Amino acid sequence: MTAPAARRRGEFPTRPEVHAAHWRPRGDHRHVLNLKSCEMQHPAADRLVTEVLSGLTAREVRGYPYHLGLMERLAEIGGTAVDDVLLTAGSCGAIALVVDGYAQPAGRLLAQEPVFDSWLHYAALRGVPVTRCAGLAGSPPEPVTDELVAAMRTGPPAVVAITDPGNPAGLVLPVPRIAELAEVAAEHGHLLVVDECYGAFTGTDHVPLVGRFPNVLVLRSLSKSWALAGARLAAVFGPAPVIDYLRRFRTDSAVSAPAVALATGIAARLPELRGIWRDVTALRDGFATRVLADHPGWTALRPGGNFVTFATGVPGGGHAVERALAARGIRVRGLDDVAGLAGCVRLSLADRDRMAGVADVLRDVA
Repeated sequence: MTAPAARRRGEFPTRPEVHAAHWRPRGDHRHVLNLKSCEMQHPAADRLVTEVLSGLTAREVRGYPYHLGLMERLAEIGGTAVDDVLLTAGSCGAIALVVDGYAQPAGRLLAQEPVFDSWLHYAALRGVPVTRCAGLAGSPPEPVTDELVAAMRTGPPAVVAITDPGNPAGLVLPVPRIAELAEVAAEHGHLLVVDECYGAFTGTDHVPLVGRFPNVLVLRSLSKSWALAGARLAAVFGPAPVIDYLRRFRTDSAVSAPAVALATGIAARLPELRGIWRDVTALRDGFATRVLADHPGWTALRPGGNFVTFATGVPGGGHAVERALAARGIRVRGLDDVAGLAGCVRLSLADRDRMAGVADVLRDVA
């Protein structure tokens, strides 16, 4: 019997679509004022996290995590049952889970623009076609859903992904409008997935929709609103049968014990956290007012998140502001290459003193 020929190095079977994807390490921007990543930069949040961290012990590092207590607390906060909650390692983990569990079997993803790039990345890895539907129209832009609704009414069942409040625009679709989308999705066999990463900063809460519709998932990242971007933690809310199915992918095995302990400690101090959210929104609105006084031709897209997005009204204006601030050691995001946001720039928030300095720079360079 002839032995099979040995494979040469690098010839192990792979999925061709993965080779078309890209990876690079996250850039280290700690040497500048980073107002691009939308991390929660608030002194009271820093104190809260530091105090909770001081209570962690070696057990949270050497021992395996126990998730149930945190899941019960998140369910209580969301006004739902623990069977309606699962944990993932950040919202990217949640998106990968939904693509694996539902979009790949359906063979189709509908995405409301602007779409978080993780949806596109994980869909590409799984070979799932993406239909991108315009979500902004006008100047300054306003949220629209006409294309999305038309795609739901005319196409086969799919996962439908929408971000509300929108990112990077910061615009909000009212919850009753999201409920209307859920009704259309249910009528045509779609799964509606609402990413409300920035909902804490606008008072937006989609979790009650989970109790009304059998086809709605809500992704709630703790990165921004709980100041836990480095902990990589998110919650997925959905009807119990949907969550039970998704739990079988065991994504919670990637959720660490330190992350669970941190979130549990912060959940115990929820009134403080809500006070921080209120202060962030006050800071956001005050910063926007100050900048608009210096730039009367600009428009702030309201309400925002823990960021403000300005429409400059000038083609290429977003990237021009980005370059001008980068020269002063301030990192922001110009949005001229984002669908519906030409001429816009997004600035996330730091503390009041630093944002006053940013406003001074904007006045001088823009």
